Amino acid sequence: MRPSVRTYLVDESGERVFGPGPAELLRRVREYGSLRAAAISMGMAYTKALALVRKAEAGLGCPLTTRVVGGSGGGGSTPTPEADELLASYERWTSACEASAGAQFASAFAPGVYATTHDDEDAAGRRVGVAVLAAGHARRFGANKLVEPLMGEPVLEHTLGCVPLGVPMVVASATDEVDAICARRGIDVARPQGALEQSDSMRALVAHADAAGWDACLFVPGDQPLVERGSLRTMLSVSAANPDAVVRLSWRGRASSPVLFPRGLFSRLSEVTGDSGGSAVLGDGVRAISVEASWPWELWDIDTPDDLGRCQEIIECGLGRGGSN
Repeated sequence: MRPSVRTYLVDESGERVFGPGPAELLRRVREYGSLRAAAISMGMAYTKALALVRKAEAGLGCPLTTRVVGGSGGGGSTPTPEADELLASYERWTSACEASAGAQFASAFAPGVYATTHDDEDAAGRRVGVAVLAAGHARRFGANKLVEPLMGEPVLEHTLGCVPLGVPMVVASATDEVDAICARRGIDVARPQGALEQSDSMRALVAHADAAGWDACLFVPGDQPLVERGSLRTMLSVSAANPDAVVRLSWRGRASSPVLFPRGLFSRLSEVTGDSGGSAVLGDGVRAISVEASWPWELWDIDTPDDLGRCQEIIECGLGRGGSN
């Protein structure tokens, strides 16, 4: 059993103006370049899709789509800047509501267990921390990508800023530049040993989590700067309600990173070798739960300069403000 949250914007009379349906429709207009194609992908009549958009536009007082040349079938549509800003705000608000509902649900349905918590405890009173992988080789990028500027700040600064406030953190580091970033923020550093493959970082981070007495550890790649704080909060809430499960962030059912592992899997994580990371312990009866991201770019990692430029474009559009929610 779990809570289900649906968020709507309503006008002064209580009439629904915007909600999950129109939000998904606009996301698909962006993806397919056509309102008609977006409607078809959702199994919806074009006339109904158009009516949803027009109703939302009337209630919000701004255009949400604009005609463009091209797209599916020749002519097409694209979300307006107002629509992009609306979607970003709506998704941040929805993520915050889901995280709050998850914590309140756990408290309401397990009285006496979910007592007052501290900053380093989740809703179930467990100690949970975040481990950031920031010691890789970055061979494809050709430089230390984590200290490359993204909107004037190192990539790693953006990733660290996405971690919910009050949650303890440790960073796997192998460079002075990453050490300096962690020192400025007062974040603990774990030093991997070996060839700096992903498994080396995992062992160092698991050792820190074990010594710190964490009951679960949320592993976040340092090169995913657009992860939303609300998504990480939701992962923590889901873990609180399912303490023995692995929790993964996903987009439209495709699971990826970040990944949260319960303490019961720490020993298996410590035995991983090579560059496979935590995915090597999944399967074999391990229960895994996926948490759907608000945006596809939350799962983007930066492997090349082009990837960095793509992330920059998202932020410049007023989206991808992972550290601000």
